[in-house]
Order: sequence, then structure tokens, then C-alpha cells
Amino acid sequence: METFWNRQRELETLRAWSGQEPRFGVVHGRRRLGKTALLRHWLHGVAGCYVQATEGTPVAQRVAVAEDMRPVLPGFADVAYPSWRALLEALRRQWPEPAPVLVLDEFPYLVQSAPELPSILQSMVDAPDARRFPLVICGSSQRMMQGLVLDSAAPLYGRAQFLLRLEPMPVAEIRRALGLPDAVAAVEMYAAFGGVPRYWRLVREGQYSTAASALDGLVFSPGGVLHEEADRVLRDEQAAALERAVCELVGRGARRPSELAARLGVKETTLAKPLRHLADLGLVQRQAPYDFASGQPVAAGRRAFYRLADPFLAMWYACVRPYLSGLNMDAPSARRHARTAWSHQVAAVWEELCRQRWHRLEHGGIEWEPAGRYWVSREPSEGEWDVAAVSSDRRHVFLGECKWMRDVTRAKVEAAVRTIRQRPVPPLPGAPRVHLGVFLPRTDRLPAEIDGVVILDAERMLGEE
Repeated sequence: METFWNRQRELETLRAWSGQEPRFGVVHGRRRLGKTALLRHWLHGVAGCYVQATEGTPVAQRVAVAEDMRPVLPGFADVAYPSWRALLEALRRQWPEPAPVLVLDEFPYLVQSAPELPSILQSMVDAPDARRFPLVICGSSQRMMQGLVLDSAAPLYGRAQFLLRLEPMPVAEIRRALGLPDAVAAVEMYAAFGGVPRYWRLVREGQYSTAASALDGLVFSPGGVLHEEADRVLRDEQAAALERAVCELVGRGARRPSELAARLGVKETTLAKPLRHLADLGLVQRQAPYDFASGQPVAAGRRAFYRLADPFLAMWYACVRPYLSGLNMDAPSARRHARTAWSHQVAAVWEELCRQRWHRLEHGGIEWEPAGRYWVSREPSEGEWDVAAVSSDRRHVFLGECKWMRDVTRAKVEAAVRTIRQRPVPPLPGAPRVHLGVFLPRTDRLPAEIDGVVILDAERMLGEE
């Protein structure tokens, strides 16, 4: 059985659906996030039949699906079905009572060879007796799945009783899943492999004790299982050539649309659609300066930039792609450069995690809005605060700086505190109380506050979900 890590909220959605009058549901998300493990774990508690579709001709696929029906309908595969409509209508007629759930995993494989299949399923889902044939479709090609169920022109649009999109696992879970010794190790491992259960399993099976050793064995090594993983991820998502080029440039530091357009030799307006597609797929993320009045990033403006949303892809493009030729030759210099780039990547992920998790802390007994990043000019380095947030009542503002250092000393922290206190506070609406903070990997033997600046560490930031 596949390794199954905590997906309690997703399980609750599936269990609630199957406990009512289930007809049709959809599960989708990037490959390797654990969709199959989730569905099989759920089916241990409900009556159901799981079908794993594969690529192939329509005839071969129908034969395979019919064979998978044997646990529910023993004689079903003894008949040859000339079309998908014939097979599905036969299934509906013979489906037992009480009705088990039919799960069609990797559904896009079937649609690729039989484009008529969504329309056939539409007629079944719309039928008055649809509850006699409860169906869940699942797929890893987000672009195709979104086109099948989210496009208003698609036959299955608006018919799903639930649309469950699996997201990467949270950082707090990686510590429990891999038995990591502390929050620092969890941040480093998450910066390398993100929230992807498949990668976690490879780390565990390889018995890697640190993120650095796991990267050496799985990614930097030319024989590593994940050495070319970024290319596979984009291929799975059917990314067009321009989208792949955008991902690479963003991963290597080109962040603004104007800079991307200049490097690609295209008009900036040409990038609007590929950037939107990549954002919809969860591969890139638009970031804009934090607005203290609304408590959200600025909706529009020229100061926005893009970053790779997935830590593994960001690591791969920053640490592997620039040195790929040398890594393929197993050159020691290339390995050293990759490791150096990796140290910068950890700092970037730590900063993003601090923003993501700040509002969970309720620091000072205050309810905080989700945090963002503040900067003044088109370059985030000018007038920047790594973590900026307002309280729900707008009476408090938090401004913080993130530091990732292996050797945390009192002298270094006091220097960081002095820098923070000298930095000008942005213009703020009203007269809120300003709280200052610094985020560090560890705070051993340090006070909770120095000169009015709160000291926060990875243990507190990761906490419990």
C-alpha cells in the first residue's frame, strides 16, 4: 500500500460526500501529491471500485477497465464493448445495490484517446438515477482536468458535487513524516523537496538524514531519481515551450514581466496568458507589495514580480539548471556551486514560510491578517520588510526581518536588531502600534525580546497544524 500521510481535511470531504447521496465528484492536483494514496485510503472505509487508467488505444483501455470491474461485477469483462457508451451503459444497468463508488483515476488518459467520454459521462450524471452510479474522476494533468470541469463550455462543468484540489503538504507535516530532529531540519528539507509526498518517500527510503545528503543522492547526482524532475513536472502539465522558458527564467532570477519579455525577445503583453496559466497550475506566484490599508498585496501596478511557487522547482532551477552540464559529468566544482546556491535557496524559503505562517501565531494575543512583503520601488530590495502584516482591527502593524544563519550568536542578533530599529517605518494609515521582529533558525539562550524587537525561531513558526 502507498504511504499515506495526513490528509484529514480531504478525507473528511470524501467521507461526507459518500455519506449523503453521492453522484459525481472530482479530485485533481499535480502529480506526486498523493491523490491515488488518498483515494485508496478512503476506499478502505467505503464500498467502491478503483480503476487506474493507462495510456493506450480506446479498445485496450476499455478492456482494462472492464477487467477492473471483476471485484464488483465478476462476469463483466467476459463481454467485448464496442464503445465507451456501450461499456458505461452496461455498467450502470448492472451496478449493484447499495451502489459502490466507482473511482476513475488518471481520467485524462481516457479522454486523450476518447474525447467523447466527458459528454457520455454528462448524460449519466444528469440522469434521474445518477445516485445509483456514484462516480469520482481523478487526474494529474491539471490543465486537462481544469478544462474538463472548470471550463464553462465543458460537458461536465457545474456538475461535480465537490471539486477537491490537492495542494502540497504543509511544512509542519514533513517533520512528523520523516522523523526529523527539529524545526531547522524541517525547514531545510522543505526547502529542498517542498510538500510533495512522493519526494518525501524517496528521502525516507534512501535513509537520508539531512536535506544536504538527500540533495546529493537524489538531485545533484546524475543518476539521482530526481535529477531531471523539473522537466518531468512541466511535461506532465503539458507546458508549452514559452511557459517552460518562463519557468526557467523566473527560477534563475528574472522576476518582472518586462525583464522576462526582454530576455525572451517577445512583447510583455505576450506573457500575460502563460503567466496566468502557470499561476493557475500552482507553478508560479505573483507577488506585489503589501498594502497596509487593505491588509492585502496591491492588486495592480508595475512593482509586482513573479516567483516559483514550488520549493523543489525553485531549488532545481537555482541549484541544478545553471550547473547541469558539470553535474552530469559529476564534476566536483559543479557540486560545490550547487551546494552554495542551495544555501541561498533555504533562506528564500524560510522567508516565505515566515510570511505564510505569521497569522497562525496570534503574537501578543492579537489576531493578525495574513502577512505579505513590503517594498517601495520596483526592486524589492529597496525599503523592504520581509514580513508585513496588520491586525484584524487595524490597531497594530507588524514588521519583520528574516535571517537564516547556521551560527546564531548574540552579537549577530543584536546587529540585526540595530538594523531593524534604524530602518524607516512605511507610511501607515491611522496611528497603529508598530511591532518589530526578527525571525531566526534558533534562539538558544536568547531573550524573547531585545530592545523592543521580538525574537522568533523556527520551532515557534512551524508549531503544529
